[in-house]
Amino acid sequence: MNKRMTGVMAAGAAVITLCASSALAAAGRESSADMRGVSVLVGGGVEGYTRGLGADIQPGAAYGATVILRPTKVVGLELGYAGASNNFDRSNVAVSEATRGPDVMRNGGQAVATLGLTASPVQPYLLAGLGISRYNVRATAAGFQDDTVGNVPLGGGLRVHLGHFTADARINYNVLVDQQLATDLPSTSATSSTGGIYTGTVNLGSTF
Repeated sequence: MNKRMTGVMAAGAAVITLCASSALAAAGRESSADMRGVSVLVGGGVEGYTRGLGADIQPGAAYGATVILRPTKVVGLELGYAGASNNFDRSNVAVSEATRGPDVMRNGGQAVATLGLTASPVQPYLLAGLGISRYNVRATAAGFQDDTVGNVPLGGGLRVHLGHFTADARINYNVLVDQQLATDLPSTSATSSTGGIYTGTVNLGSTF
């Protein structure tokens, strides 16, 4: 994990730890925490690539918005927008035309199920789901093209509930399905042999 990713997640951990301390110190913390219902969260962090894709694309900014439905304290169903902006590693990728701004833009959506490991207001959880993203290659780079790619997000995080306020820090790995974004890398229809995507974000919002 690179220094940028480590720094973002350290800051996120600090935010979550502060919220956790407040939640644990509150009287009647389990009954007062709003853990059921609909939550709306927005956030950001860092997104990078692994294996062959990781050698060609540098880590960049990740951002998104999520709507979460929690029928119980431990089960959550999410619909979210997730985006990212990254640059090519110019030492590995031949770019024939300079661009203003990021070289690669990703915009996508995903449906995710989460399972809390506790029913407390400070709740670690696991996640899995399905998603799809549109990649726009803005730089003219040999071996790269626009593409629509399916993905399978897998990961976990820590969520804190303090009244209506909700804070969430998560790390997930996206297994790419049938990616043709990088045409010079060997492709596969069902595995991540060309590489996948790791994302670390901190998200803040409210539960209604």
